[in-house]
Amino acid sequence: MAPKRVTVIIAVVIAIAIIVAIAISFTKLFVPPQGERILIVGTTYDPKTLDPALSYDIASSIVIQNVYDTLIGYKPGTAELAPKLAERWESNENATVWTFYLRRNVKFHDGSELTADIVKYSIERAKQLQGPPAFLLDVIDRVEVVDRYTVRFVLKYPFSPFPSLAAFTIFSPVPLNATNLEEKPIGTGPFKLDTWKKGEQIVLVANKNYWRGPPKVDKVIIRIYPDPSTLRVALEKGEVDIALGIQPQDIEPLSKNPNIKMVSIEGVVIEWLGMNLRKEPFNNTLFRKAVNYAIDYNYILNVVLRGTAKRLYGPLPPAVFGYDPEVERYGYNYNPELAKKLLAEAGYPEGKGLRELELIISSAERAERKDVAAIIQRNLKEIGVNVRIVDLDWPSFLDRLFNHNFDMYMVDWFPDYVDPDDWIVPLFASYGLNLDGYNNTQVDGLALKARQTADLQVRAALYKQLQKTIVDDAPWIFLYVPKLYAFMQKNVEGFVLYPVYYIDFYPVEKR
Repeated sequence: MAPKRVTVIIAVVIAIAIIVAIAISFTKLFVPPQGERILIVGTTYDPKTLDPALSYDIASSIVIQNVYDTLIGYKPGTAELAPKLAERWESNENATVWTFYLRRNVKFHDGSELTADIVKYSIERAKQLQGPPAFLLDVIDRVEVVDRYTVRFVLKYPFSPFPSLAAFTIFSPVPLNATNLEEKPIGTGPFKLDTWKKGEQIVLVANKNYWRGPPKVDKVIIRIYPDPSTLRVALEKGEVDIALGIQPQDIEPLSKNPNIKMVSIEGVVIEWLGMNLRKEPFNNTLFRKAVNYAIDYNYILNVVLRGTAKRLYGPLPPAVFGYDPEVERYGYNYNPELAKKLLAEAGYPEGKGLRELELIISSAERAERKDVAAIIQRNLKEIGVNVRIVDLDWPSFLDRLFNHNFDMYMVDWFPDYVDPDDWIVPLFASYGLNLDGYNNTQVDGLALKARQTADLQVRAALYKQLQKTIVDDAPWIFLYVPKLYAFMQKNVEGFVLYPVYYIDFYPVEKR
């Protein structure tokens, strides 16, 4: 009898186990899965390209910075360098040879591994493509593969800021033989591109195999809004989690909104009005000085920008090494009578003989630019200079700017690397980006000497001389240094602003 009872008990236990298993499975079928963690970012910035070898605008960089990694990164909220794809780096005594030691087991989104060969290929590819930022690589003579995870950069001359340069997006490695990276990027970064509807939105999905661990959100949706007013409404309605590109007049009311969180930082971005020195009347120094004295800078800062920016007197922002406070004494201030006098000396008394000048802007990139441009237009009309404003979408603006198809333009400069070299060489040396056609052999020589000098005191003296020379030549109207802002919902945590406007979604989460 005992064996039968044991058999019955075993059968009952098995039956109960089966019933429990079925119940658990049934329950799982009807319990909804945990929802996707989605971060929605609103912006007015419309990317131009997602290829790090070709990108040279903030809208494109926001995406590239999250899809790719550079060799070197920044400590959170600062411009202080930190390891990224390179665990460490070193140079020889005169800063002409830089060696980077790569992390191991870093994978691209396509599964291929990051190696020194790929870093070498990526840099040589960027130099060959000759996109807008390619001039930054001119300092490199050659790239050498030391071993599988060690890469060496041999420079044409000593260049102490090279590690800072290696934090810029053009130093983002790309896989061998990748095609159409402009629209289908493949990086090592925390997010992968899912979809891109140009002018509408970009969808990024988490890279679960990211070398630092997966991001805290599963998906980032970057929605592109036609103007900042629409973006503000979307933020207040809770339709976006983070808003980038809020206009100055909305900053104060949003900062008082109990449902919205604001972060801000003193930046090193500069805004200026450039002129095409390749043609009349801008090839006349007296005319350019007249324009500089015609602008009511205080009205722009206090009324239009409502205290959200500081005055820019010369080529360098105040927070950068090498800035000379004396520029605030000899720089240009509002003086319409002197402007009229200089205009007459330039050969255009009361504006006679001048054609109507065109000023191109993109308020889509910075909304306040439209109002600032209107004040400049009014100020110049008061001395006899007629200006027509043309407001373009961001990609069209960049096309005209890089093709030198303008009389005047307004734009900002987000530094590639935080060193005075990155303001002087790209913007004022004839061998740099050279947007304006400015050509001063003294500036070229001093800039080259400054970038090759390691001694900080010597460098500071050279940059002091450069600032004085450039301001005296008046190739620009030096406008202002905007403060950087971002607004978000109360449940967003982990978002940090950087002085260089590096936008990092990796640590961001929603609680």
